[in-house]
Formats: sequence, C-alpha cells, structure tokens
Amino acid sequence: MTSVAIQKPSVFRQILSGSMLITGTSVGAGMLGIPLVTAGSGFAPAVAISGAVWLFMLLTGLMLLEVSLAMPKGANLLSITEHYLGKVGKWAAGGLFAFLYYFLMVAYLAAGGPLLGEGLGIGQFGVSVGLFSLIFGGIVALSPRWIDRVNLVLVALMFIALFSVIGMGVANIDVGRLGLVRWSPVVFATPILFSAFGYHNMIPSLVTYFDKDVRVLRWSIVIGTSVPLLIYVAWQGLIMGVVPQDVLASTLNEGLPVSSALAEVVGQPFLPLVGSLFAFFAITTSVLGVAFSLVDFLADGLSVRAKGAGRVALTLLTFVPPLLLTLYDPAIFDKALGIAGGIGEALINGLLPVGLCFVARYWRQETGERLVGGEKGLIVFLALMSLAVLGVECFSLLG
Repeated sequence: MTSVAIQKPSVFRQILSGSMLITGTSVGAGMLGIPLVTAGSGFAPAVAISGAVWLFMLLTGLMLLEVSLAMPKGANLLSITEHYLGKVGKWAAGGLFAFLYYFLMVAYLAAGGPLLGEGLGIGQFGVSVGLFSLIFGGIVALSPRWIDRVNLVLVALMFIALFSVIGMGVANIDVGRLGLVRWSPVVFATPILFSAFGYHNMIPSLVTYFDKDVRVLRWSIVIGTSVPLLIYVAWQGLIMGVVPQDVLASTLNEGLPVSSALAEVVGQPFLPLVGSLFAFFAITTSVLGVAFSLVDFLADGLSVRAKGAGRVALTLLTFVPPLLLTLYDPAIFDKALGIAGGIGEALINGLLPVGLCFVARYWRQETGERLVGGEKGLIVFLALMSLAVLGVECFSLLG
C-alpha cells in the first residue's frame, strides 16, 4: 500500500489566503459608514487619517506577529500574554478579548441573519439568525482549510459587489466636492477607522495555520491591510464626490445607510440591492475571521485540541452564546458594543501589541527576528497614539 503525500500549497497561494483572511476580517459592513464621519473634513484629510491609521495598525500587527513567532506553535492570546505579562495580564487581556469578540459575534449574527433571511424569503428573525449560525458555524467546525477556501470565495464576491456600487456612481463624481479641507474634525474618525482596520485577533491563528512561515505571514499582513486601505480611500472618494455635504449630514443624523443616499443621488434603483449584497459578504467574511480566532482562543484557554470532536465543541462555544444573546434581544448590546468596540480595539490592537513587544525586547532581552525597527522611540510613540485614540473615544462617548 503506497501513501500519498499531501502537497503543501505554494507560497503565493498561502500569501493570497492569509491576505484575504485579514482583508475579510477587517472589511465589515461598517465600512459603508466611514464617509459619514470623514466627509465633514474633506477628501484629503480623510485619506491622510486613513493612511495614518493603516500604518499604525500595520506596525502593531507586525509587533504582535513578532511575539507570536517567539512562542511555541499553537500558542494563542492567553498563552502569549501569560508568558510576557503574567497571570494578571493574561486574564485582563483574555477577558477583554472575549468580551469584545463575543459582542462582535452578536452584532454580526443580528445583522447577517436578517440579510440571509431577506435573500431566502424567510421572514422570521429567529429562523434567519439560526440558519445563518448553522451555515457558518458548520464551516468553522470543519477546519481552518474550509474557512480559508470559503473566505476566498466570499471576499471575491464582496469585491464584485463593491466594484459594482462604485461603477454605478463613478460617472457622477463632481471633483469640486473633493476640494474641501478641514483638518480639526478628522481626528474623531480615528475610532471607527481603528475598527475598520482590526485584524490582530487573527494573527496567532495564522501563525499556527501557516506553520510560523515568517515570509508568508509578513506579506499576508502587508497585503491584507493594504487592500482595505485602497477600498476605503476609493469608497470615501466616491461618496464625497457624488453626495452633497448636506445630504451626508442628514443621512448621518437620520441613521440611514450611506448607500441609500448614494442611490438617491445617482438614480440607480438596483444600488441598494447591490449594497445589501456587499454588506452580507462583508459580514460573513468578518464572521469567519472572528470565529476562527475565537475557536483558537478557547482551545488555548481550555487546553483542547482544535480538531475533530474538540473543534466541534469549541465551535459550539463560539456560536451558541452569541446566538442565544441575539435571540434574546440584540438591541440591548448595542451600547455595550459601542463602548467595547472603540476602547477594546484601541487596547487589543494598539497598547497590547506594543506592550508585548516592549517586554519581549527590553525586559526579556529576546533576540528573535525583529519585524519592526525603530527601537524604543517607535514603541513609545505608538503607545502614545493608542492612548490618544482611547482619549478621543472616551471624549466621543461622554459627548
């Protein structure tokens, strides 16, 4: 009897997979609302702040990758934080991670279920959310490889929907509308942009999935964060160039989706439908990314292998609590998610990676490969920027 060796995917295929997992996790339906918070500043300030947040999130992601690579294969956030920050750091970071990403799952199920139900003609909220959870929970339970494959298809469909929306509106761009420049208000867009570039929860899982291949992981992060940047810049340019400022302001005040304002201006009756398709694909790729990381997070904390029956059990722990909370009353979690979202993202994706990198380099004097240069000055600067974003978020919440 001869054995057949399983061929390892090419480096290009691995980088493509890693990049699209990061892109899919970052780009959620919330990106449609980015122009509503940046339009008052103008296109140039919006591009500048988007680029600044992208660079910040790229650097902190590489720092988290650096410390993740120094850990044994299979280590996730709890093991990493315990190693570098002790028991207190482990439970503080782990508690925040679980709180933030379980609430994100509630939000995704509450939004994705009705979109699926609308497409299938299912009018009952509970049935739609349950079916949505069953489908994507089933994919997560199968294996990381299945998550990878399905994510590639969904990201491709998301791009098609987004480019279709852009194609419907690009002929209506008034370049004169892009000339507005007001720098002071743009700082208040940083919290939503932090969430729009959030992918750090995926890094420990990707380190395991790609067997600690530094080249694949580094390029996955660089490409996987750059694609959302290009998407956000193009989307903001389209909305600001087509929709008048007063219409955008009223859309924000009324809590309407920006795609409805765009459809009204350009006169495309199919645009809301395509916008809904984009939102569905964006939510599903985010669900896969967050669930992927939560399964590995729970496996690390519970010392359970994320394979076979163990993976099924971990998937149930990932989907069932958010499903029950969503069915109970998703609206009561909106405020908590709003608070945890901005503050939690700044801590998990900002201060935590910076702190872990500082401890690894200068307290433990570890000599592994450094993926980000700059020595202590850059680390201190990024820590200060994290605190500044926390301050902006707290000011916004209190205001």
